Amino acid sequence: MNLTKPTHIAFIIAAVVTLLVAIFLEKFSLIYAQPFTVFTILIIYFKEKKEPTSVLYILSQAIGLAGGILLILGMRDHLKAVSVLFSLFYIIYLRLMYVRNLMKKTELRTYFYVALMSIPVLYIYYNLIQTVSSELKNVVIYFSFLMFFMLSYIITALYYYIKDKTSTNLWMLIAAVNLGFMNIIIGLNELYMYHTIFTVIVVFCSLCIQFFVLKFMLHDENEDNDLLNLLQ
Repeated sequence: MNLTKPTHIAFIIAAVVTLLVAIFLEKFSLIYAQPFTVFTILIIYFKEKKEPTSVLYILSQAIGLAGGILLILGMRDHLKAVSVLFSLFYIIYLRLMYVRNLMKKTELRTYFYVALMSIPVLYIYYNLIQTVSSELKNVVIYFSFLMFFMLSYIITALYYYIKDKTSTNLWMLIAAVNLGFMNIIIGLNELYMYHTIFTVIVVFCSLCIQFFVLKFMLHDENEDNDLLNLLQ
C-alpha cells in the first residue's frame, strides 16, 4: 500500500474500521462496514490497472461480497446459497489463474511436490468436516461442491507457483493460504463454536485476500523478473 495515494489510504481506513467493528460491535454490524473494503479495492483496481478491465475479477468481488453478507447473517441459515456463491467465486479465481499463466511444460517433480504438500491440507479439512458433519446433513451435495472447488483453488495456486515462481503466482498463493486458513476458522466459528476472536481473524484474513488478489491483478512483469533473479 502506498500511503501517498488517497485510494490506498481509503482502503486502509475502511480495513481498520471493519476490524474495529468486528472487535467491538455485534457481528451483524459488519454488513455496513465490509462493503467499503470491496468498493475501495475496486477503485484502486480501476485507477491502477494496466490491462483491459477484467469482468471476472469484478464479478468475483461482487460474489464474494454477497457471500460474505450471507455469512454475517448466519451460515447455518444460508448454507446452500453460501455454497453456490463461493463455488462460483473459486471457479472464477481458477479461471483468473489459468489465463495469467502461460502453458509451459510441467516437470514430473512439480506434481510430486504438489501432491506431497496437499496431504496435510486435505487431512486438516477432513478433520474439520468430521467436526461439523452434524450441521451438513441437509446440504451434503452443495457443501461437497464447495469443498471441491475451494480445495481445487488452493492446490492449483500451489501448483502454479511451484511450476512458475513469479510474483503474480506468489501473490495468489499467499491469498489462497489465507483463504484456506480463513475457511477453517469460518467452519469452526459458524458451525461448531462461535467466538468474537474468530470473527476478527476471518475479517483480517479476508482483507489480506483482497490485497493479495489485487496485487495479482495489477501484476508487473518487472516484478516477475526481479523475483526470478532472486530465486536463481
